[in-house]
Amino acid sequence: MRFLCLFFLLVATTSLASVLTEPKLDRQCDLDLKIKGPLLQEQQDAAAKDFAHIFLVEKDPKKAWDKYVPGEYIEHNPFGVSGRENAIAFLTGFIQTPGLTISNLTAYGGGGFGHFHFRETLPGEFDRVVMDRLRFVGTCFVEHWDVAQDVTGEETNPLAWF
Repeated sequence: MRFLCLFFLLVATTSLASVLTEPKLDRQCDLDLKIKGPLLQEQQDAAAKDFAHIFLVEKDPKKAWDKYVPGEYIEHNPFGVSGRENAIAFLTGFIQTPGLTISNLTAYGGGGFGHFHFRETLPGEFDRVVMDRLRFVGTCFVEHWDVAQDVTGEETNPLAWF
């Protein structure tokens, strides 16, 4: 059991390190990308990691959206409203909340989607795990779904969340 916990801690730490050190893409995303197959997978993976880094590590939603969400943005979160500017306004206020920490971040992309899994904590307010799924067109994001679950400290599963 101890080995498994150490193994999962190592995997989570390695995943966070890959997002933190992933090379940045210098260009804007491309909606009209004509490539397919492994090269598209690689470009979507790099885009997802760069987007997650800018948004969740640098805590700069406007910069992330300017680079990866060029136009229409469909939101499926029941507490959000579709639209690029709506997302930027809401997320800028939220991500820059004093005391908010993001940890255990894993990001990857391919198959037409970017996926992000992380923990967000604001002491005295909430501690939750989030999974985001964003749909690509080319290397741009156009649609978003997410799920979040509170961390209570009473979880039965010793491998919960990460």
